Amino acid sequence: MTAGRHAVEVEGLVKRFGEFAAVDGVSFTVEPGELFGFLGPNGAGKTTTISMLCTLLRPSGGRASVAGHDVVAEPDAVRRSIGLVFQDTTLDDLLTGEQNLRFHGVLYGLPEAEVVNRMGPLLEMVGLSDRADQRVQNYSGGMKRRLEIARGLVHAPRVLFLDEPTLGLDPQTRSHI
Repeated sequence: MTAGRHAVEVEGLVKRFGEFAAVDGVSFTVEPGELFGFLGPNGAGKTTTISMLCTLLRPSGGRASVAGHDVVAEPDAVRRSIGLVFQDTTLDDLLTGEQNLRFHGVLYGLPEAEVVNRMGPLLEMVGLSDRADQRVQNYSGGMKRRLEIARGLVHAPRVLFLDEPTLGLDPQTRSHI
């Protein structure tokens, strides 16, 4: 991220689906190193906003930048700069926890040695070191969520988006993460 830039900058962001405004003029900034929680009731546009910031949806209006990159003009640069943990699991159940992390690292073009160096500390952080060689299909929902978080961090993103980050986590794990 270029010095002096916000991690996330949103100004008047709008997303319309026909006549329905799912997001209507949202503005905020997030500074580098800051934890930012986007709270609201179901249907308030939180996931839609995250989807626009992650370039999964194109805004209908306003502007947004992530890690100094415009989400409309520079979507590839935004995608290289972010980690994303979706609300629903996107792990490959037939792979082990370690294989899921390796695969994600390959997708981001990380050298094998770098992926290996990052996996251990990430698996330790999420409490899955002892289960890394087991297939994800045998993980509990909370274990899958923790692996998703580790996977979102494996490529050391500048900005990490967590959609419903504590979904399926027990109170101790919520606190730890």
